[in-house]
Amino acid sequence: MGVILDICRYLEATSISVGIRESTWTYPIIESVHVLSLTLFMGLSTALFGVMFAAVQTDMKRLLAWSSIENIGIIVAGIGLTMIFNAYGAGPLTALALAATLYHCLNHAFFKSLLFLATGSVLHATNERSLGKLGGLIHRMPWVAWLALVGTLAAAGIPPLNGFVSEWLLLQAFLFTPSLPQSFVNMLVPLAAAALVLSAALAAYVMVKFFGVVFLGRPREPNLAYARDAGRFERFALIYLGAGCVLLGVLPVNVIALIEPVNTLLIGTRASQPIADNWLLLAPISADRSSYSPLIVLAVIVGVVMLTMRVVHRLYHGRVRHAPAWDCGFPLQTPRMQDTAEGFGQPIRQIFEPFFLIERHLPSPFDPAPRYSVKAHDRFWGALYLPIARGAESLARLAGLIQRGRISVYLTYSFCTLLALLFFVR
Repeated sequence: MGVILDICRYLEATSISVGIRESTWTYPIIESVHVLSLTLFMGLSTALFGVMFAAVQTDMKRLLAWSSIENIGIIVAGIGLTMIFNAYGAGPLTALALAATLYHCLNHAFFKSLLFLATGSVLHATNERSLGKLGGLIHRMPWVAWLALVGTLAAAGIPPLNGFVSEWLLLQAFLFTPSLPQSFVNMLVPLAAAALVLSAALAAYVMVKFFGVVFLGRPREPNLAYARDAGRFERFALIYLGAGCVLLGVLPVNVIALIEPVNTLLIGTRASQPIADNWLLLAPISADRSSYSPLIVLAVIVGVVMLTMRVVHRLYHGRVRHAPAWDCGFPLQTPRMQDTAEGFGQPIRQIFEPFFLIERHLPSPFDPAPRYSVKAHDRFWGALYLPIARGAESLARLAGLIQRGRISVYLTYSFCTLLALLFFVR
């Protein structure tokens, strides 16, 4: 928090104050609300772009990396919405959007760190990062699996965990938008709210794919039988991050109270009274319009689970009958018949196919062990970033030609540099 305050003081001291109305928050050289709307559009576009590519990944670390892009897009969108509200002088909504944005930064640090640590434990235990070669690890790595489930549910935005709180607050900021003076902004904000909801839904879809393919089902490779659970120090780190996801989810009012100094410094306004003063009820604007109580939600979930277990125990009287699972009339099923990562991502890949560069490997009809694989690549990487990388590599190769390893050559370079300095510097 201290680092954030230092950054805010620096921006306040070095930026230019602008806006449609008089405002206490200053922006670095921003002249138009349309520029602020562009920030909102870029953030939501990044979120949708990242979650689309996360849905079609077959590498668990790349899946989480693309999911991080989605969350960074949501953060940028929250910053854009905050600046729009501040430009129009909407103090309470500005504080709400800024608090939701900072809250999501904190939440993402916890649940994504938890997921990456869980992924590292899986990689260390199996030497595999391909989703197509994992599965059934909940039996071999129960500590990692159950703690990864906490991070998965938090990243999917499921209450009462922390990922839901920040996304819900940001959505409330969109929904409570008043009639702003410019029709362009009034048209943009509802579309942005729809894009935020779509990103959240696809993120839940991605997290179901991640956890289901890695930890559920049956092992897809024989060597997974030798996987070992996380050690004591790994468990401590996973438990610490998992507990953070739970506490940030069930105590949001206390967390927002810690964010208040940043709100006050940047915009001169704290969050509304209901959001800061009632520790049990989280109300973004007023409790009559919208409210959320994470502790009540948690109590209801625990109560329903316990009641269900009690009812099942009474119905079956403790007697359990073991029988073969229904096999759809085909008893010779193998782990290869399970749904794969490619199969999970197929609907998204088909809907958004123009955005992907698809690479398919089709087996021969005469192949005794046919395997089908498909990879979705980023078109921008090949069209924009790859040429830049190749150009930088070519320049580095040319620069490497001056390394001759002879002292006379280096002295010649120094002499030519000295002559050039004497000629151009007067």
